[in-house]
Amino acid sequence: REVAKLLKIDHLLDRKPSQLSGGQQQRVALARALVKEPDVLLLDEPLSNLDALLRVYMRAELKRLQKTLGITAIYVTHDQIEALSMSDRIVVMNNGRIQQIGTPDEIYSKPSNTFVASFIGTPPMNLIPCRVIDGKTLECLGFKYVFEDEIAEKILNEHKEVYFGIRPEDIVITNKDNGDAEATILVVEPIGKDLVITIQLEEEHTIKILAPPSINLKPGDKIYLKFKKEKIHLFDKKTGQRIEYIIKKGEE
Repeated sequence: REVAKLLKIDHLLDRKPSQLSGGQQQRVALARALVKEPDVLLLDEPLSNLDALLRVYMRAELKRLQKTLGITAIYVTHDQIEALSMSDRIVVMNNGRIQQIGTPDEIYSKPSNTFVASFIGTPPMNLIPCRVIDGKTLECLGFKYVFEDEIAEKILNEHKEVYFGIRPEDIVITNKDNGDAEATILVVEPIGKDLVITIQLEEEHTIKILAPPSINLKPGDKIYLKFKKEKIHLFDKKTGQRIEYIIKKGEE
């Protein structure tokens, strides 16, 4: 009954399966698995049929219950928010192949390739195609970016074309003198504490940035962008692999 109460199905204990909704049946199946207190628990999208409010509640409760009971849980999900918020370690897969294994912070902060970078995050990481023109300068769609440190120059000398990766929250709207790139606003989407702004660089290439609701922007406005240097990611354009990852792997 404790597990039934946790899953909010204690009032359904006397009902038959045919009298339960899909979401209720899913919670009953989850309860049956939990009451056995197994050493390893395999959960295949257990929250997929639940409504949004119950899903948020159950994410926290499942994590608390897993810690309390000390159960090792293998949790399969297509929901990146579930993966990031509930996991100690994440395995990101694509077409049956492992793309990256790491903590939620490692997966988010240091994606191993362009698939992980574009899959994890809401909105996902912006990936801008660039050409290396002199070993330390990237010629990207709509702007040029110069790396002034020797490590970056050493890395870039080994690549001709790369993706310049930057997350929406790591791009700041600034003035012309401090800007790394100029762009035109296409769409402004209020989502509560932030604005999701879709902007156009060159040749119809669009990226997304986040801005505070207090800022007064509208479609058609020209803005200048500053990229947080320590948050820039580079990926090999041909393989899609994180360049830092490739260099480290080659040195091992």
